[in-house]
Amino acid sequence: MEIDPGLLFLDKEIANRRLEQVQKQLMYALADLENVRKREDAEIEARVLSLEAKAFLPVISAVDDLQRVWQQTSDQNLKEGLRMILDEFRSAFKEAGIEEIPAVGSKFDPMIHEAVGEEETDLPAGTVAVELRKGYTLKGKVLRPSIVKISKSRQVQ
Repeated sequence: MEIDPGLLFLDKEIANRRLEQVQKQLMYALADLENVRKREDAEIEARVLSLEAKAFLPVISAVDDLQRVWQQTSDQNLKEGLRMILDEFRSAFKEAGIEEIPAVGSKFDPMIHEAVGEEETDLPAGTVAVELRKGYTLKGKVLRPSIVKISKSRQVQ
């Protein structure tokens, strides 16, 4: 019994089409897997950032308190000791990716500044005139906004 060459050609064509379908499915499956990995990596990074923020916020508040003590004390030995401690914290913050948000003299930005009032100054309107509490970013994301007063034009009398 002989096999019709036309049937062999059809079987080969069907096999090639099926192979192409399987290859496409494999490509899509690999792309889906890569997307799942990327999504999981992003979720893990977001969770880590959230945990870091929760850990650093109380430390930042303590540093604020140390800064206030440093500003209020007249004891030079205490002042020098506090300065050294504050420098250590600043160094640790920098290493952890924590940076101070620029405030006084910069243009008010509601994404990084929280305005609680206005102050008449010689600065252009809409500029941060007074910083009441330092703000910080952690790896480029706002950890705590700066609390500020915004400049407004002096009233002409």
